[in-house]
Amino acid sequence: MVDFLIVGQGIAGSVLALQLLKHGKRILVINNEETNIASSVAAGIYNPITGRAMVKTWLAEALFPYLTRFYQEATQTLGEQFLHPMPIFRPFLTAQERAEWLKKTMQENRTDFVEKVVETTFHQENRVCQYGGIVLNQSGYLDVKSFLKATRAYLEAHYAYVEADFVYDYIRLGNHISYQNIEARQLIFCEGPQAKHNPFFSTLPFRVVKGELILVALHQPLEVIYNRRIFVLPQTANQAVVGATYDWQDVSLRPTEKARKILEEKLRDTFSLSYTVLDQRAGMRPATFDRRPFIGLHPRYPQVGIFNGLGSKGVSLAPYFAKIFVEHLLLQKKIPLEVQLSRVGFCKSV
Repeated sequence: MVDFLIVGQGIAGSVLALQLLKHGKRILVINNEETNIASSVAAGIYNPITGRAMVKTWLAEALFPYLTRFYQEATQTLGEQFLHPMPIFRPFLTAQERAEWLKKTMQENRTDFVEKVVETTFHQENRVCQYGGIVLNQSGYLDVKSFLKATRAYLEAHYAYVEADFVYDYIRLGNHISYQNIEARQLIFCEGPQAKHNPFFSTLPFRVVKGELILVALHQPLEVIYNRRIFVLPQTANQAVVGATYDWQDVSLRPTEKARKILEEKLRDTFSLSYTVLDQRAGMRPATFDRRPFIGLHPRYPQVGIFNGLGSKGVSLAPYFAKIFVEHLLLQKKIPLEVQLSRVGFCKSV
C-alpha cells in the first residue's frame, strides 16, 4: 500500500510528489504524458509584478522567497539546475502611467521586487521605451520541460511512477482507495485541464484557457525578460520564447496561424530587430473563474483530493500551496479560505 496515489505529473503533480517524498511518504504517480501536456509547453516565467495595472502578485511576499528555496532543494534532489533567476523589464506605456506608478509605489510597498526604475527613454537590445519602465528582481523562469523530465526519472528510480491512462471506473472506495492492483490511503488528482472529465470534481468552475507560444531565433541576444502585452523570454544566446495568447473558445491543441500572426505583430511592435520563427506550441491552462487554485479533499469522499487550477502561474503557486496542502493532509492544518473548495459552494453541491 502507498500513502498517496497522485494522478498527473505536470507542475502541480510533480511539486506535490516531491513535497510528500520529502516527508517520507510512500507515493505512486500515474501519468499519461500525451494528454497531460499543459505544463510541458509552459514558458515557466515567475513574475512578482503583473497585469495591465502592474500590481504586486497575490501573496508575492510568501510565494517568491519560498519558490526559490523549493526549486533550489529540487536541484539538490534531482541533480540538475532548473531555476534561472533573470531580471524582468516592464515598460511604462504612457507618461501618465509612469507618474501614477511612481506615486503608488511607496504607498503599496512594491519596492521589494523592483531593482530599479528607469524614468527616461530606455534603449537596450534594440528596444526603445519612450517612458522608461521598471526592472524587477526575484524573477526569472523555470525550465519546466527539464524539471518535469528529471522529476519523472527520479520517481521512476524510486518505483513511484507509472505511465498509463487513468480510468475513473476502476476506482473502488472504502476506508482506503483501490485502483486495479494498487491500494492507497488517499487519491489526489493533479490532472490540469483533464479535471473537466473527473466524476468527483467536474462541477468545479474551471475556466480552461488555450495559450500559444512561438520560439524565435534572434540575431542579437537579450539580457532581460521583456514582459508587457507579450513576454519575450531569452533561453539561449540567440533564441527566445514569445507569448502568449489567450483563447477561451478553441479547445484544441493545434497551433493556429491566427495566434502566430498576433504574436509576431506584437513582437514587431516591441522590438526593432530581425527574427525567424522556429516553432510554435499550444497548450491548455487549468485556470479558474477567480484565478485561485482548487485545493482540498472531497466533502463526501475524504479519501479523494484535488490540487489543480494553478493557471498560468503554476511555477510560482505550486511550491507554496503544495506545502499548504501537505500540511493539511499530514497535520490537519487549515487550508486558506481563498483556495478552499467551499468558496464556490462545492461542499453544498455534492
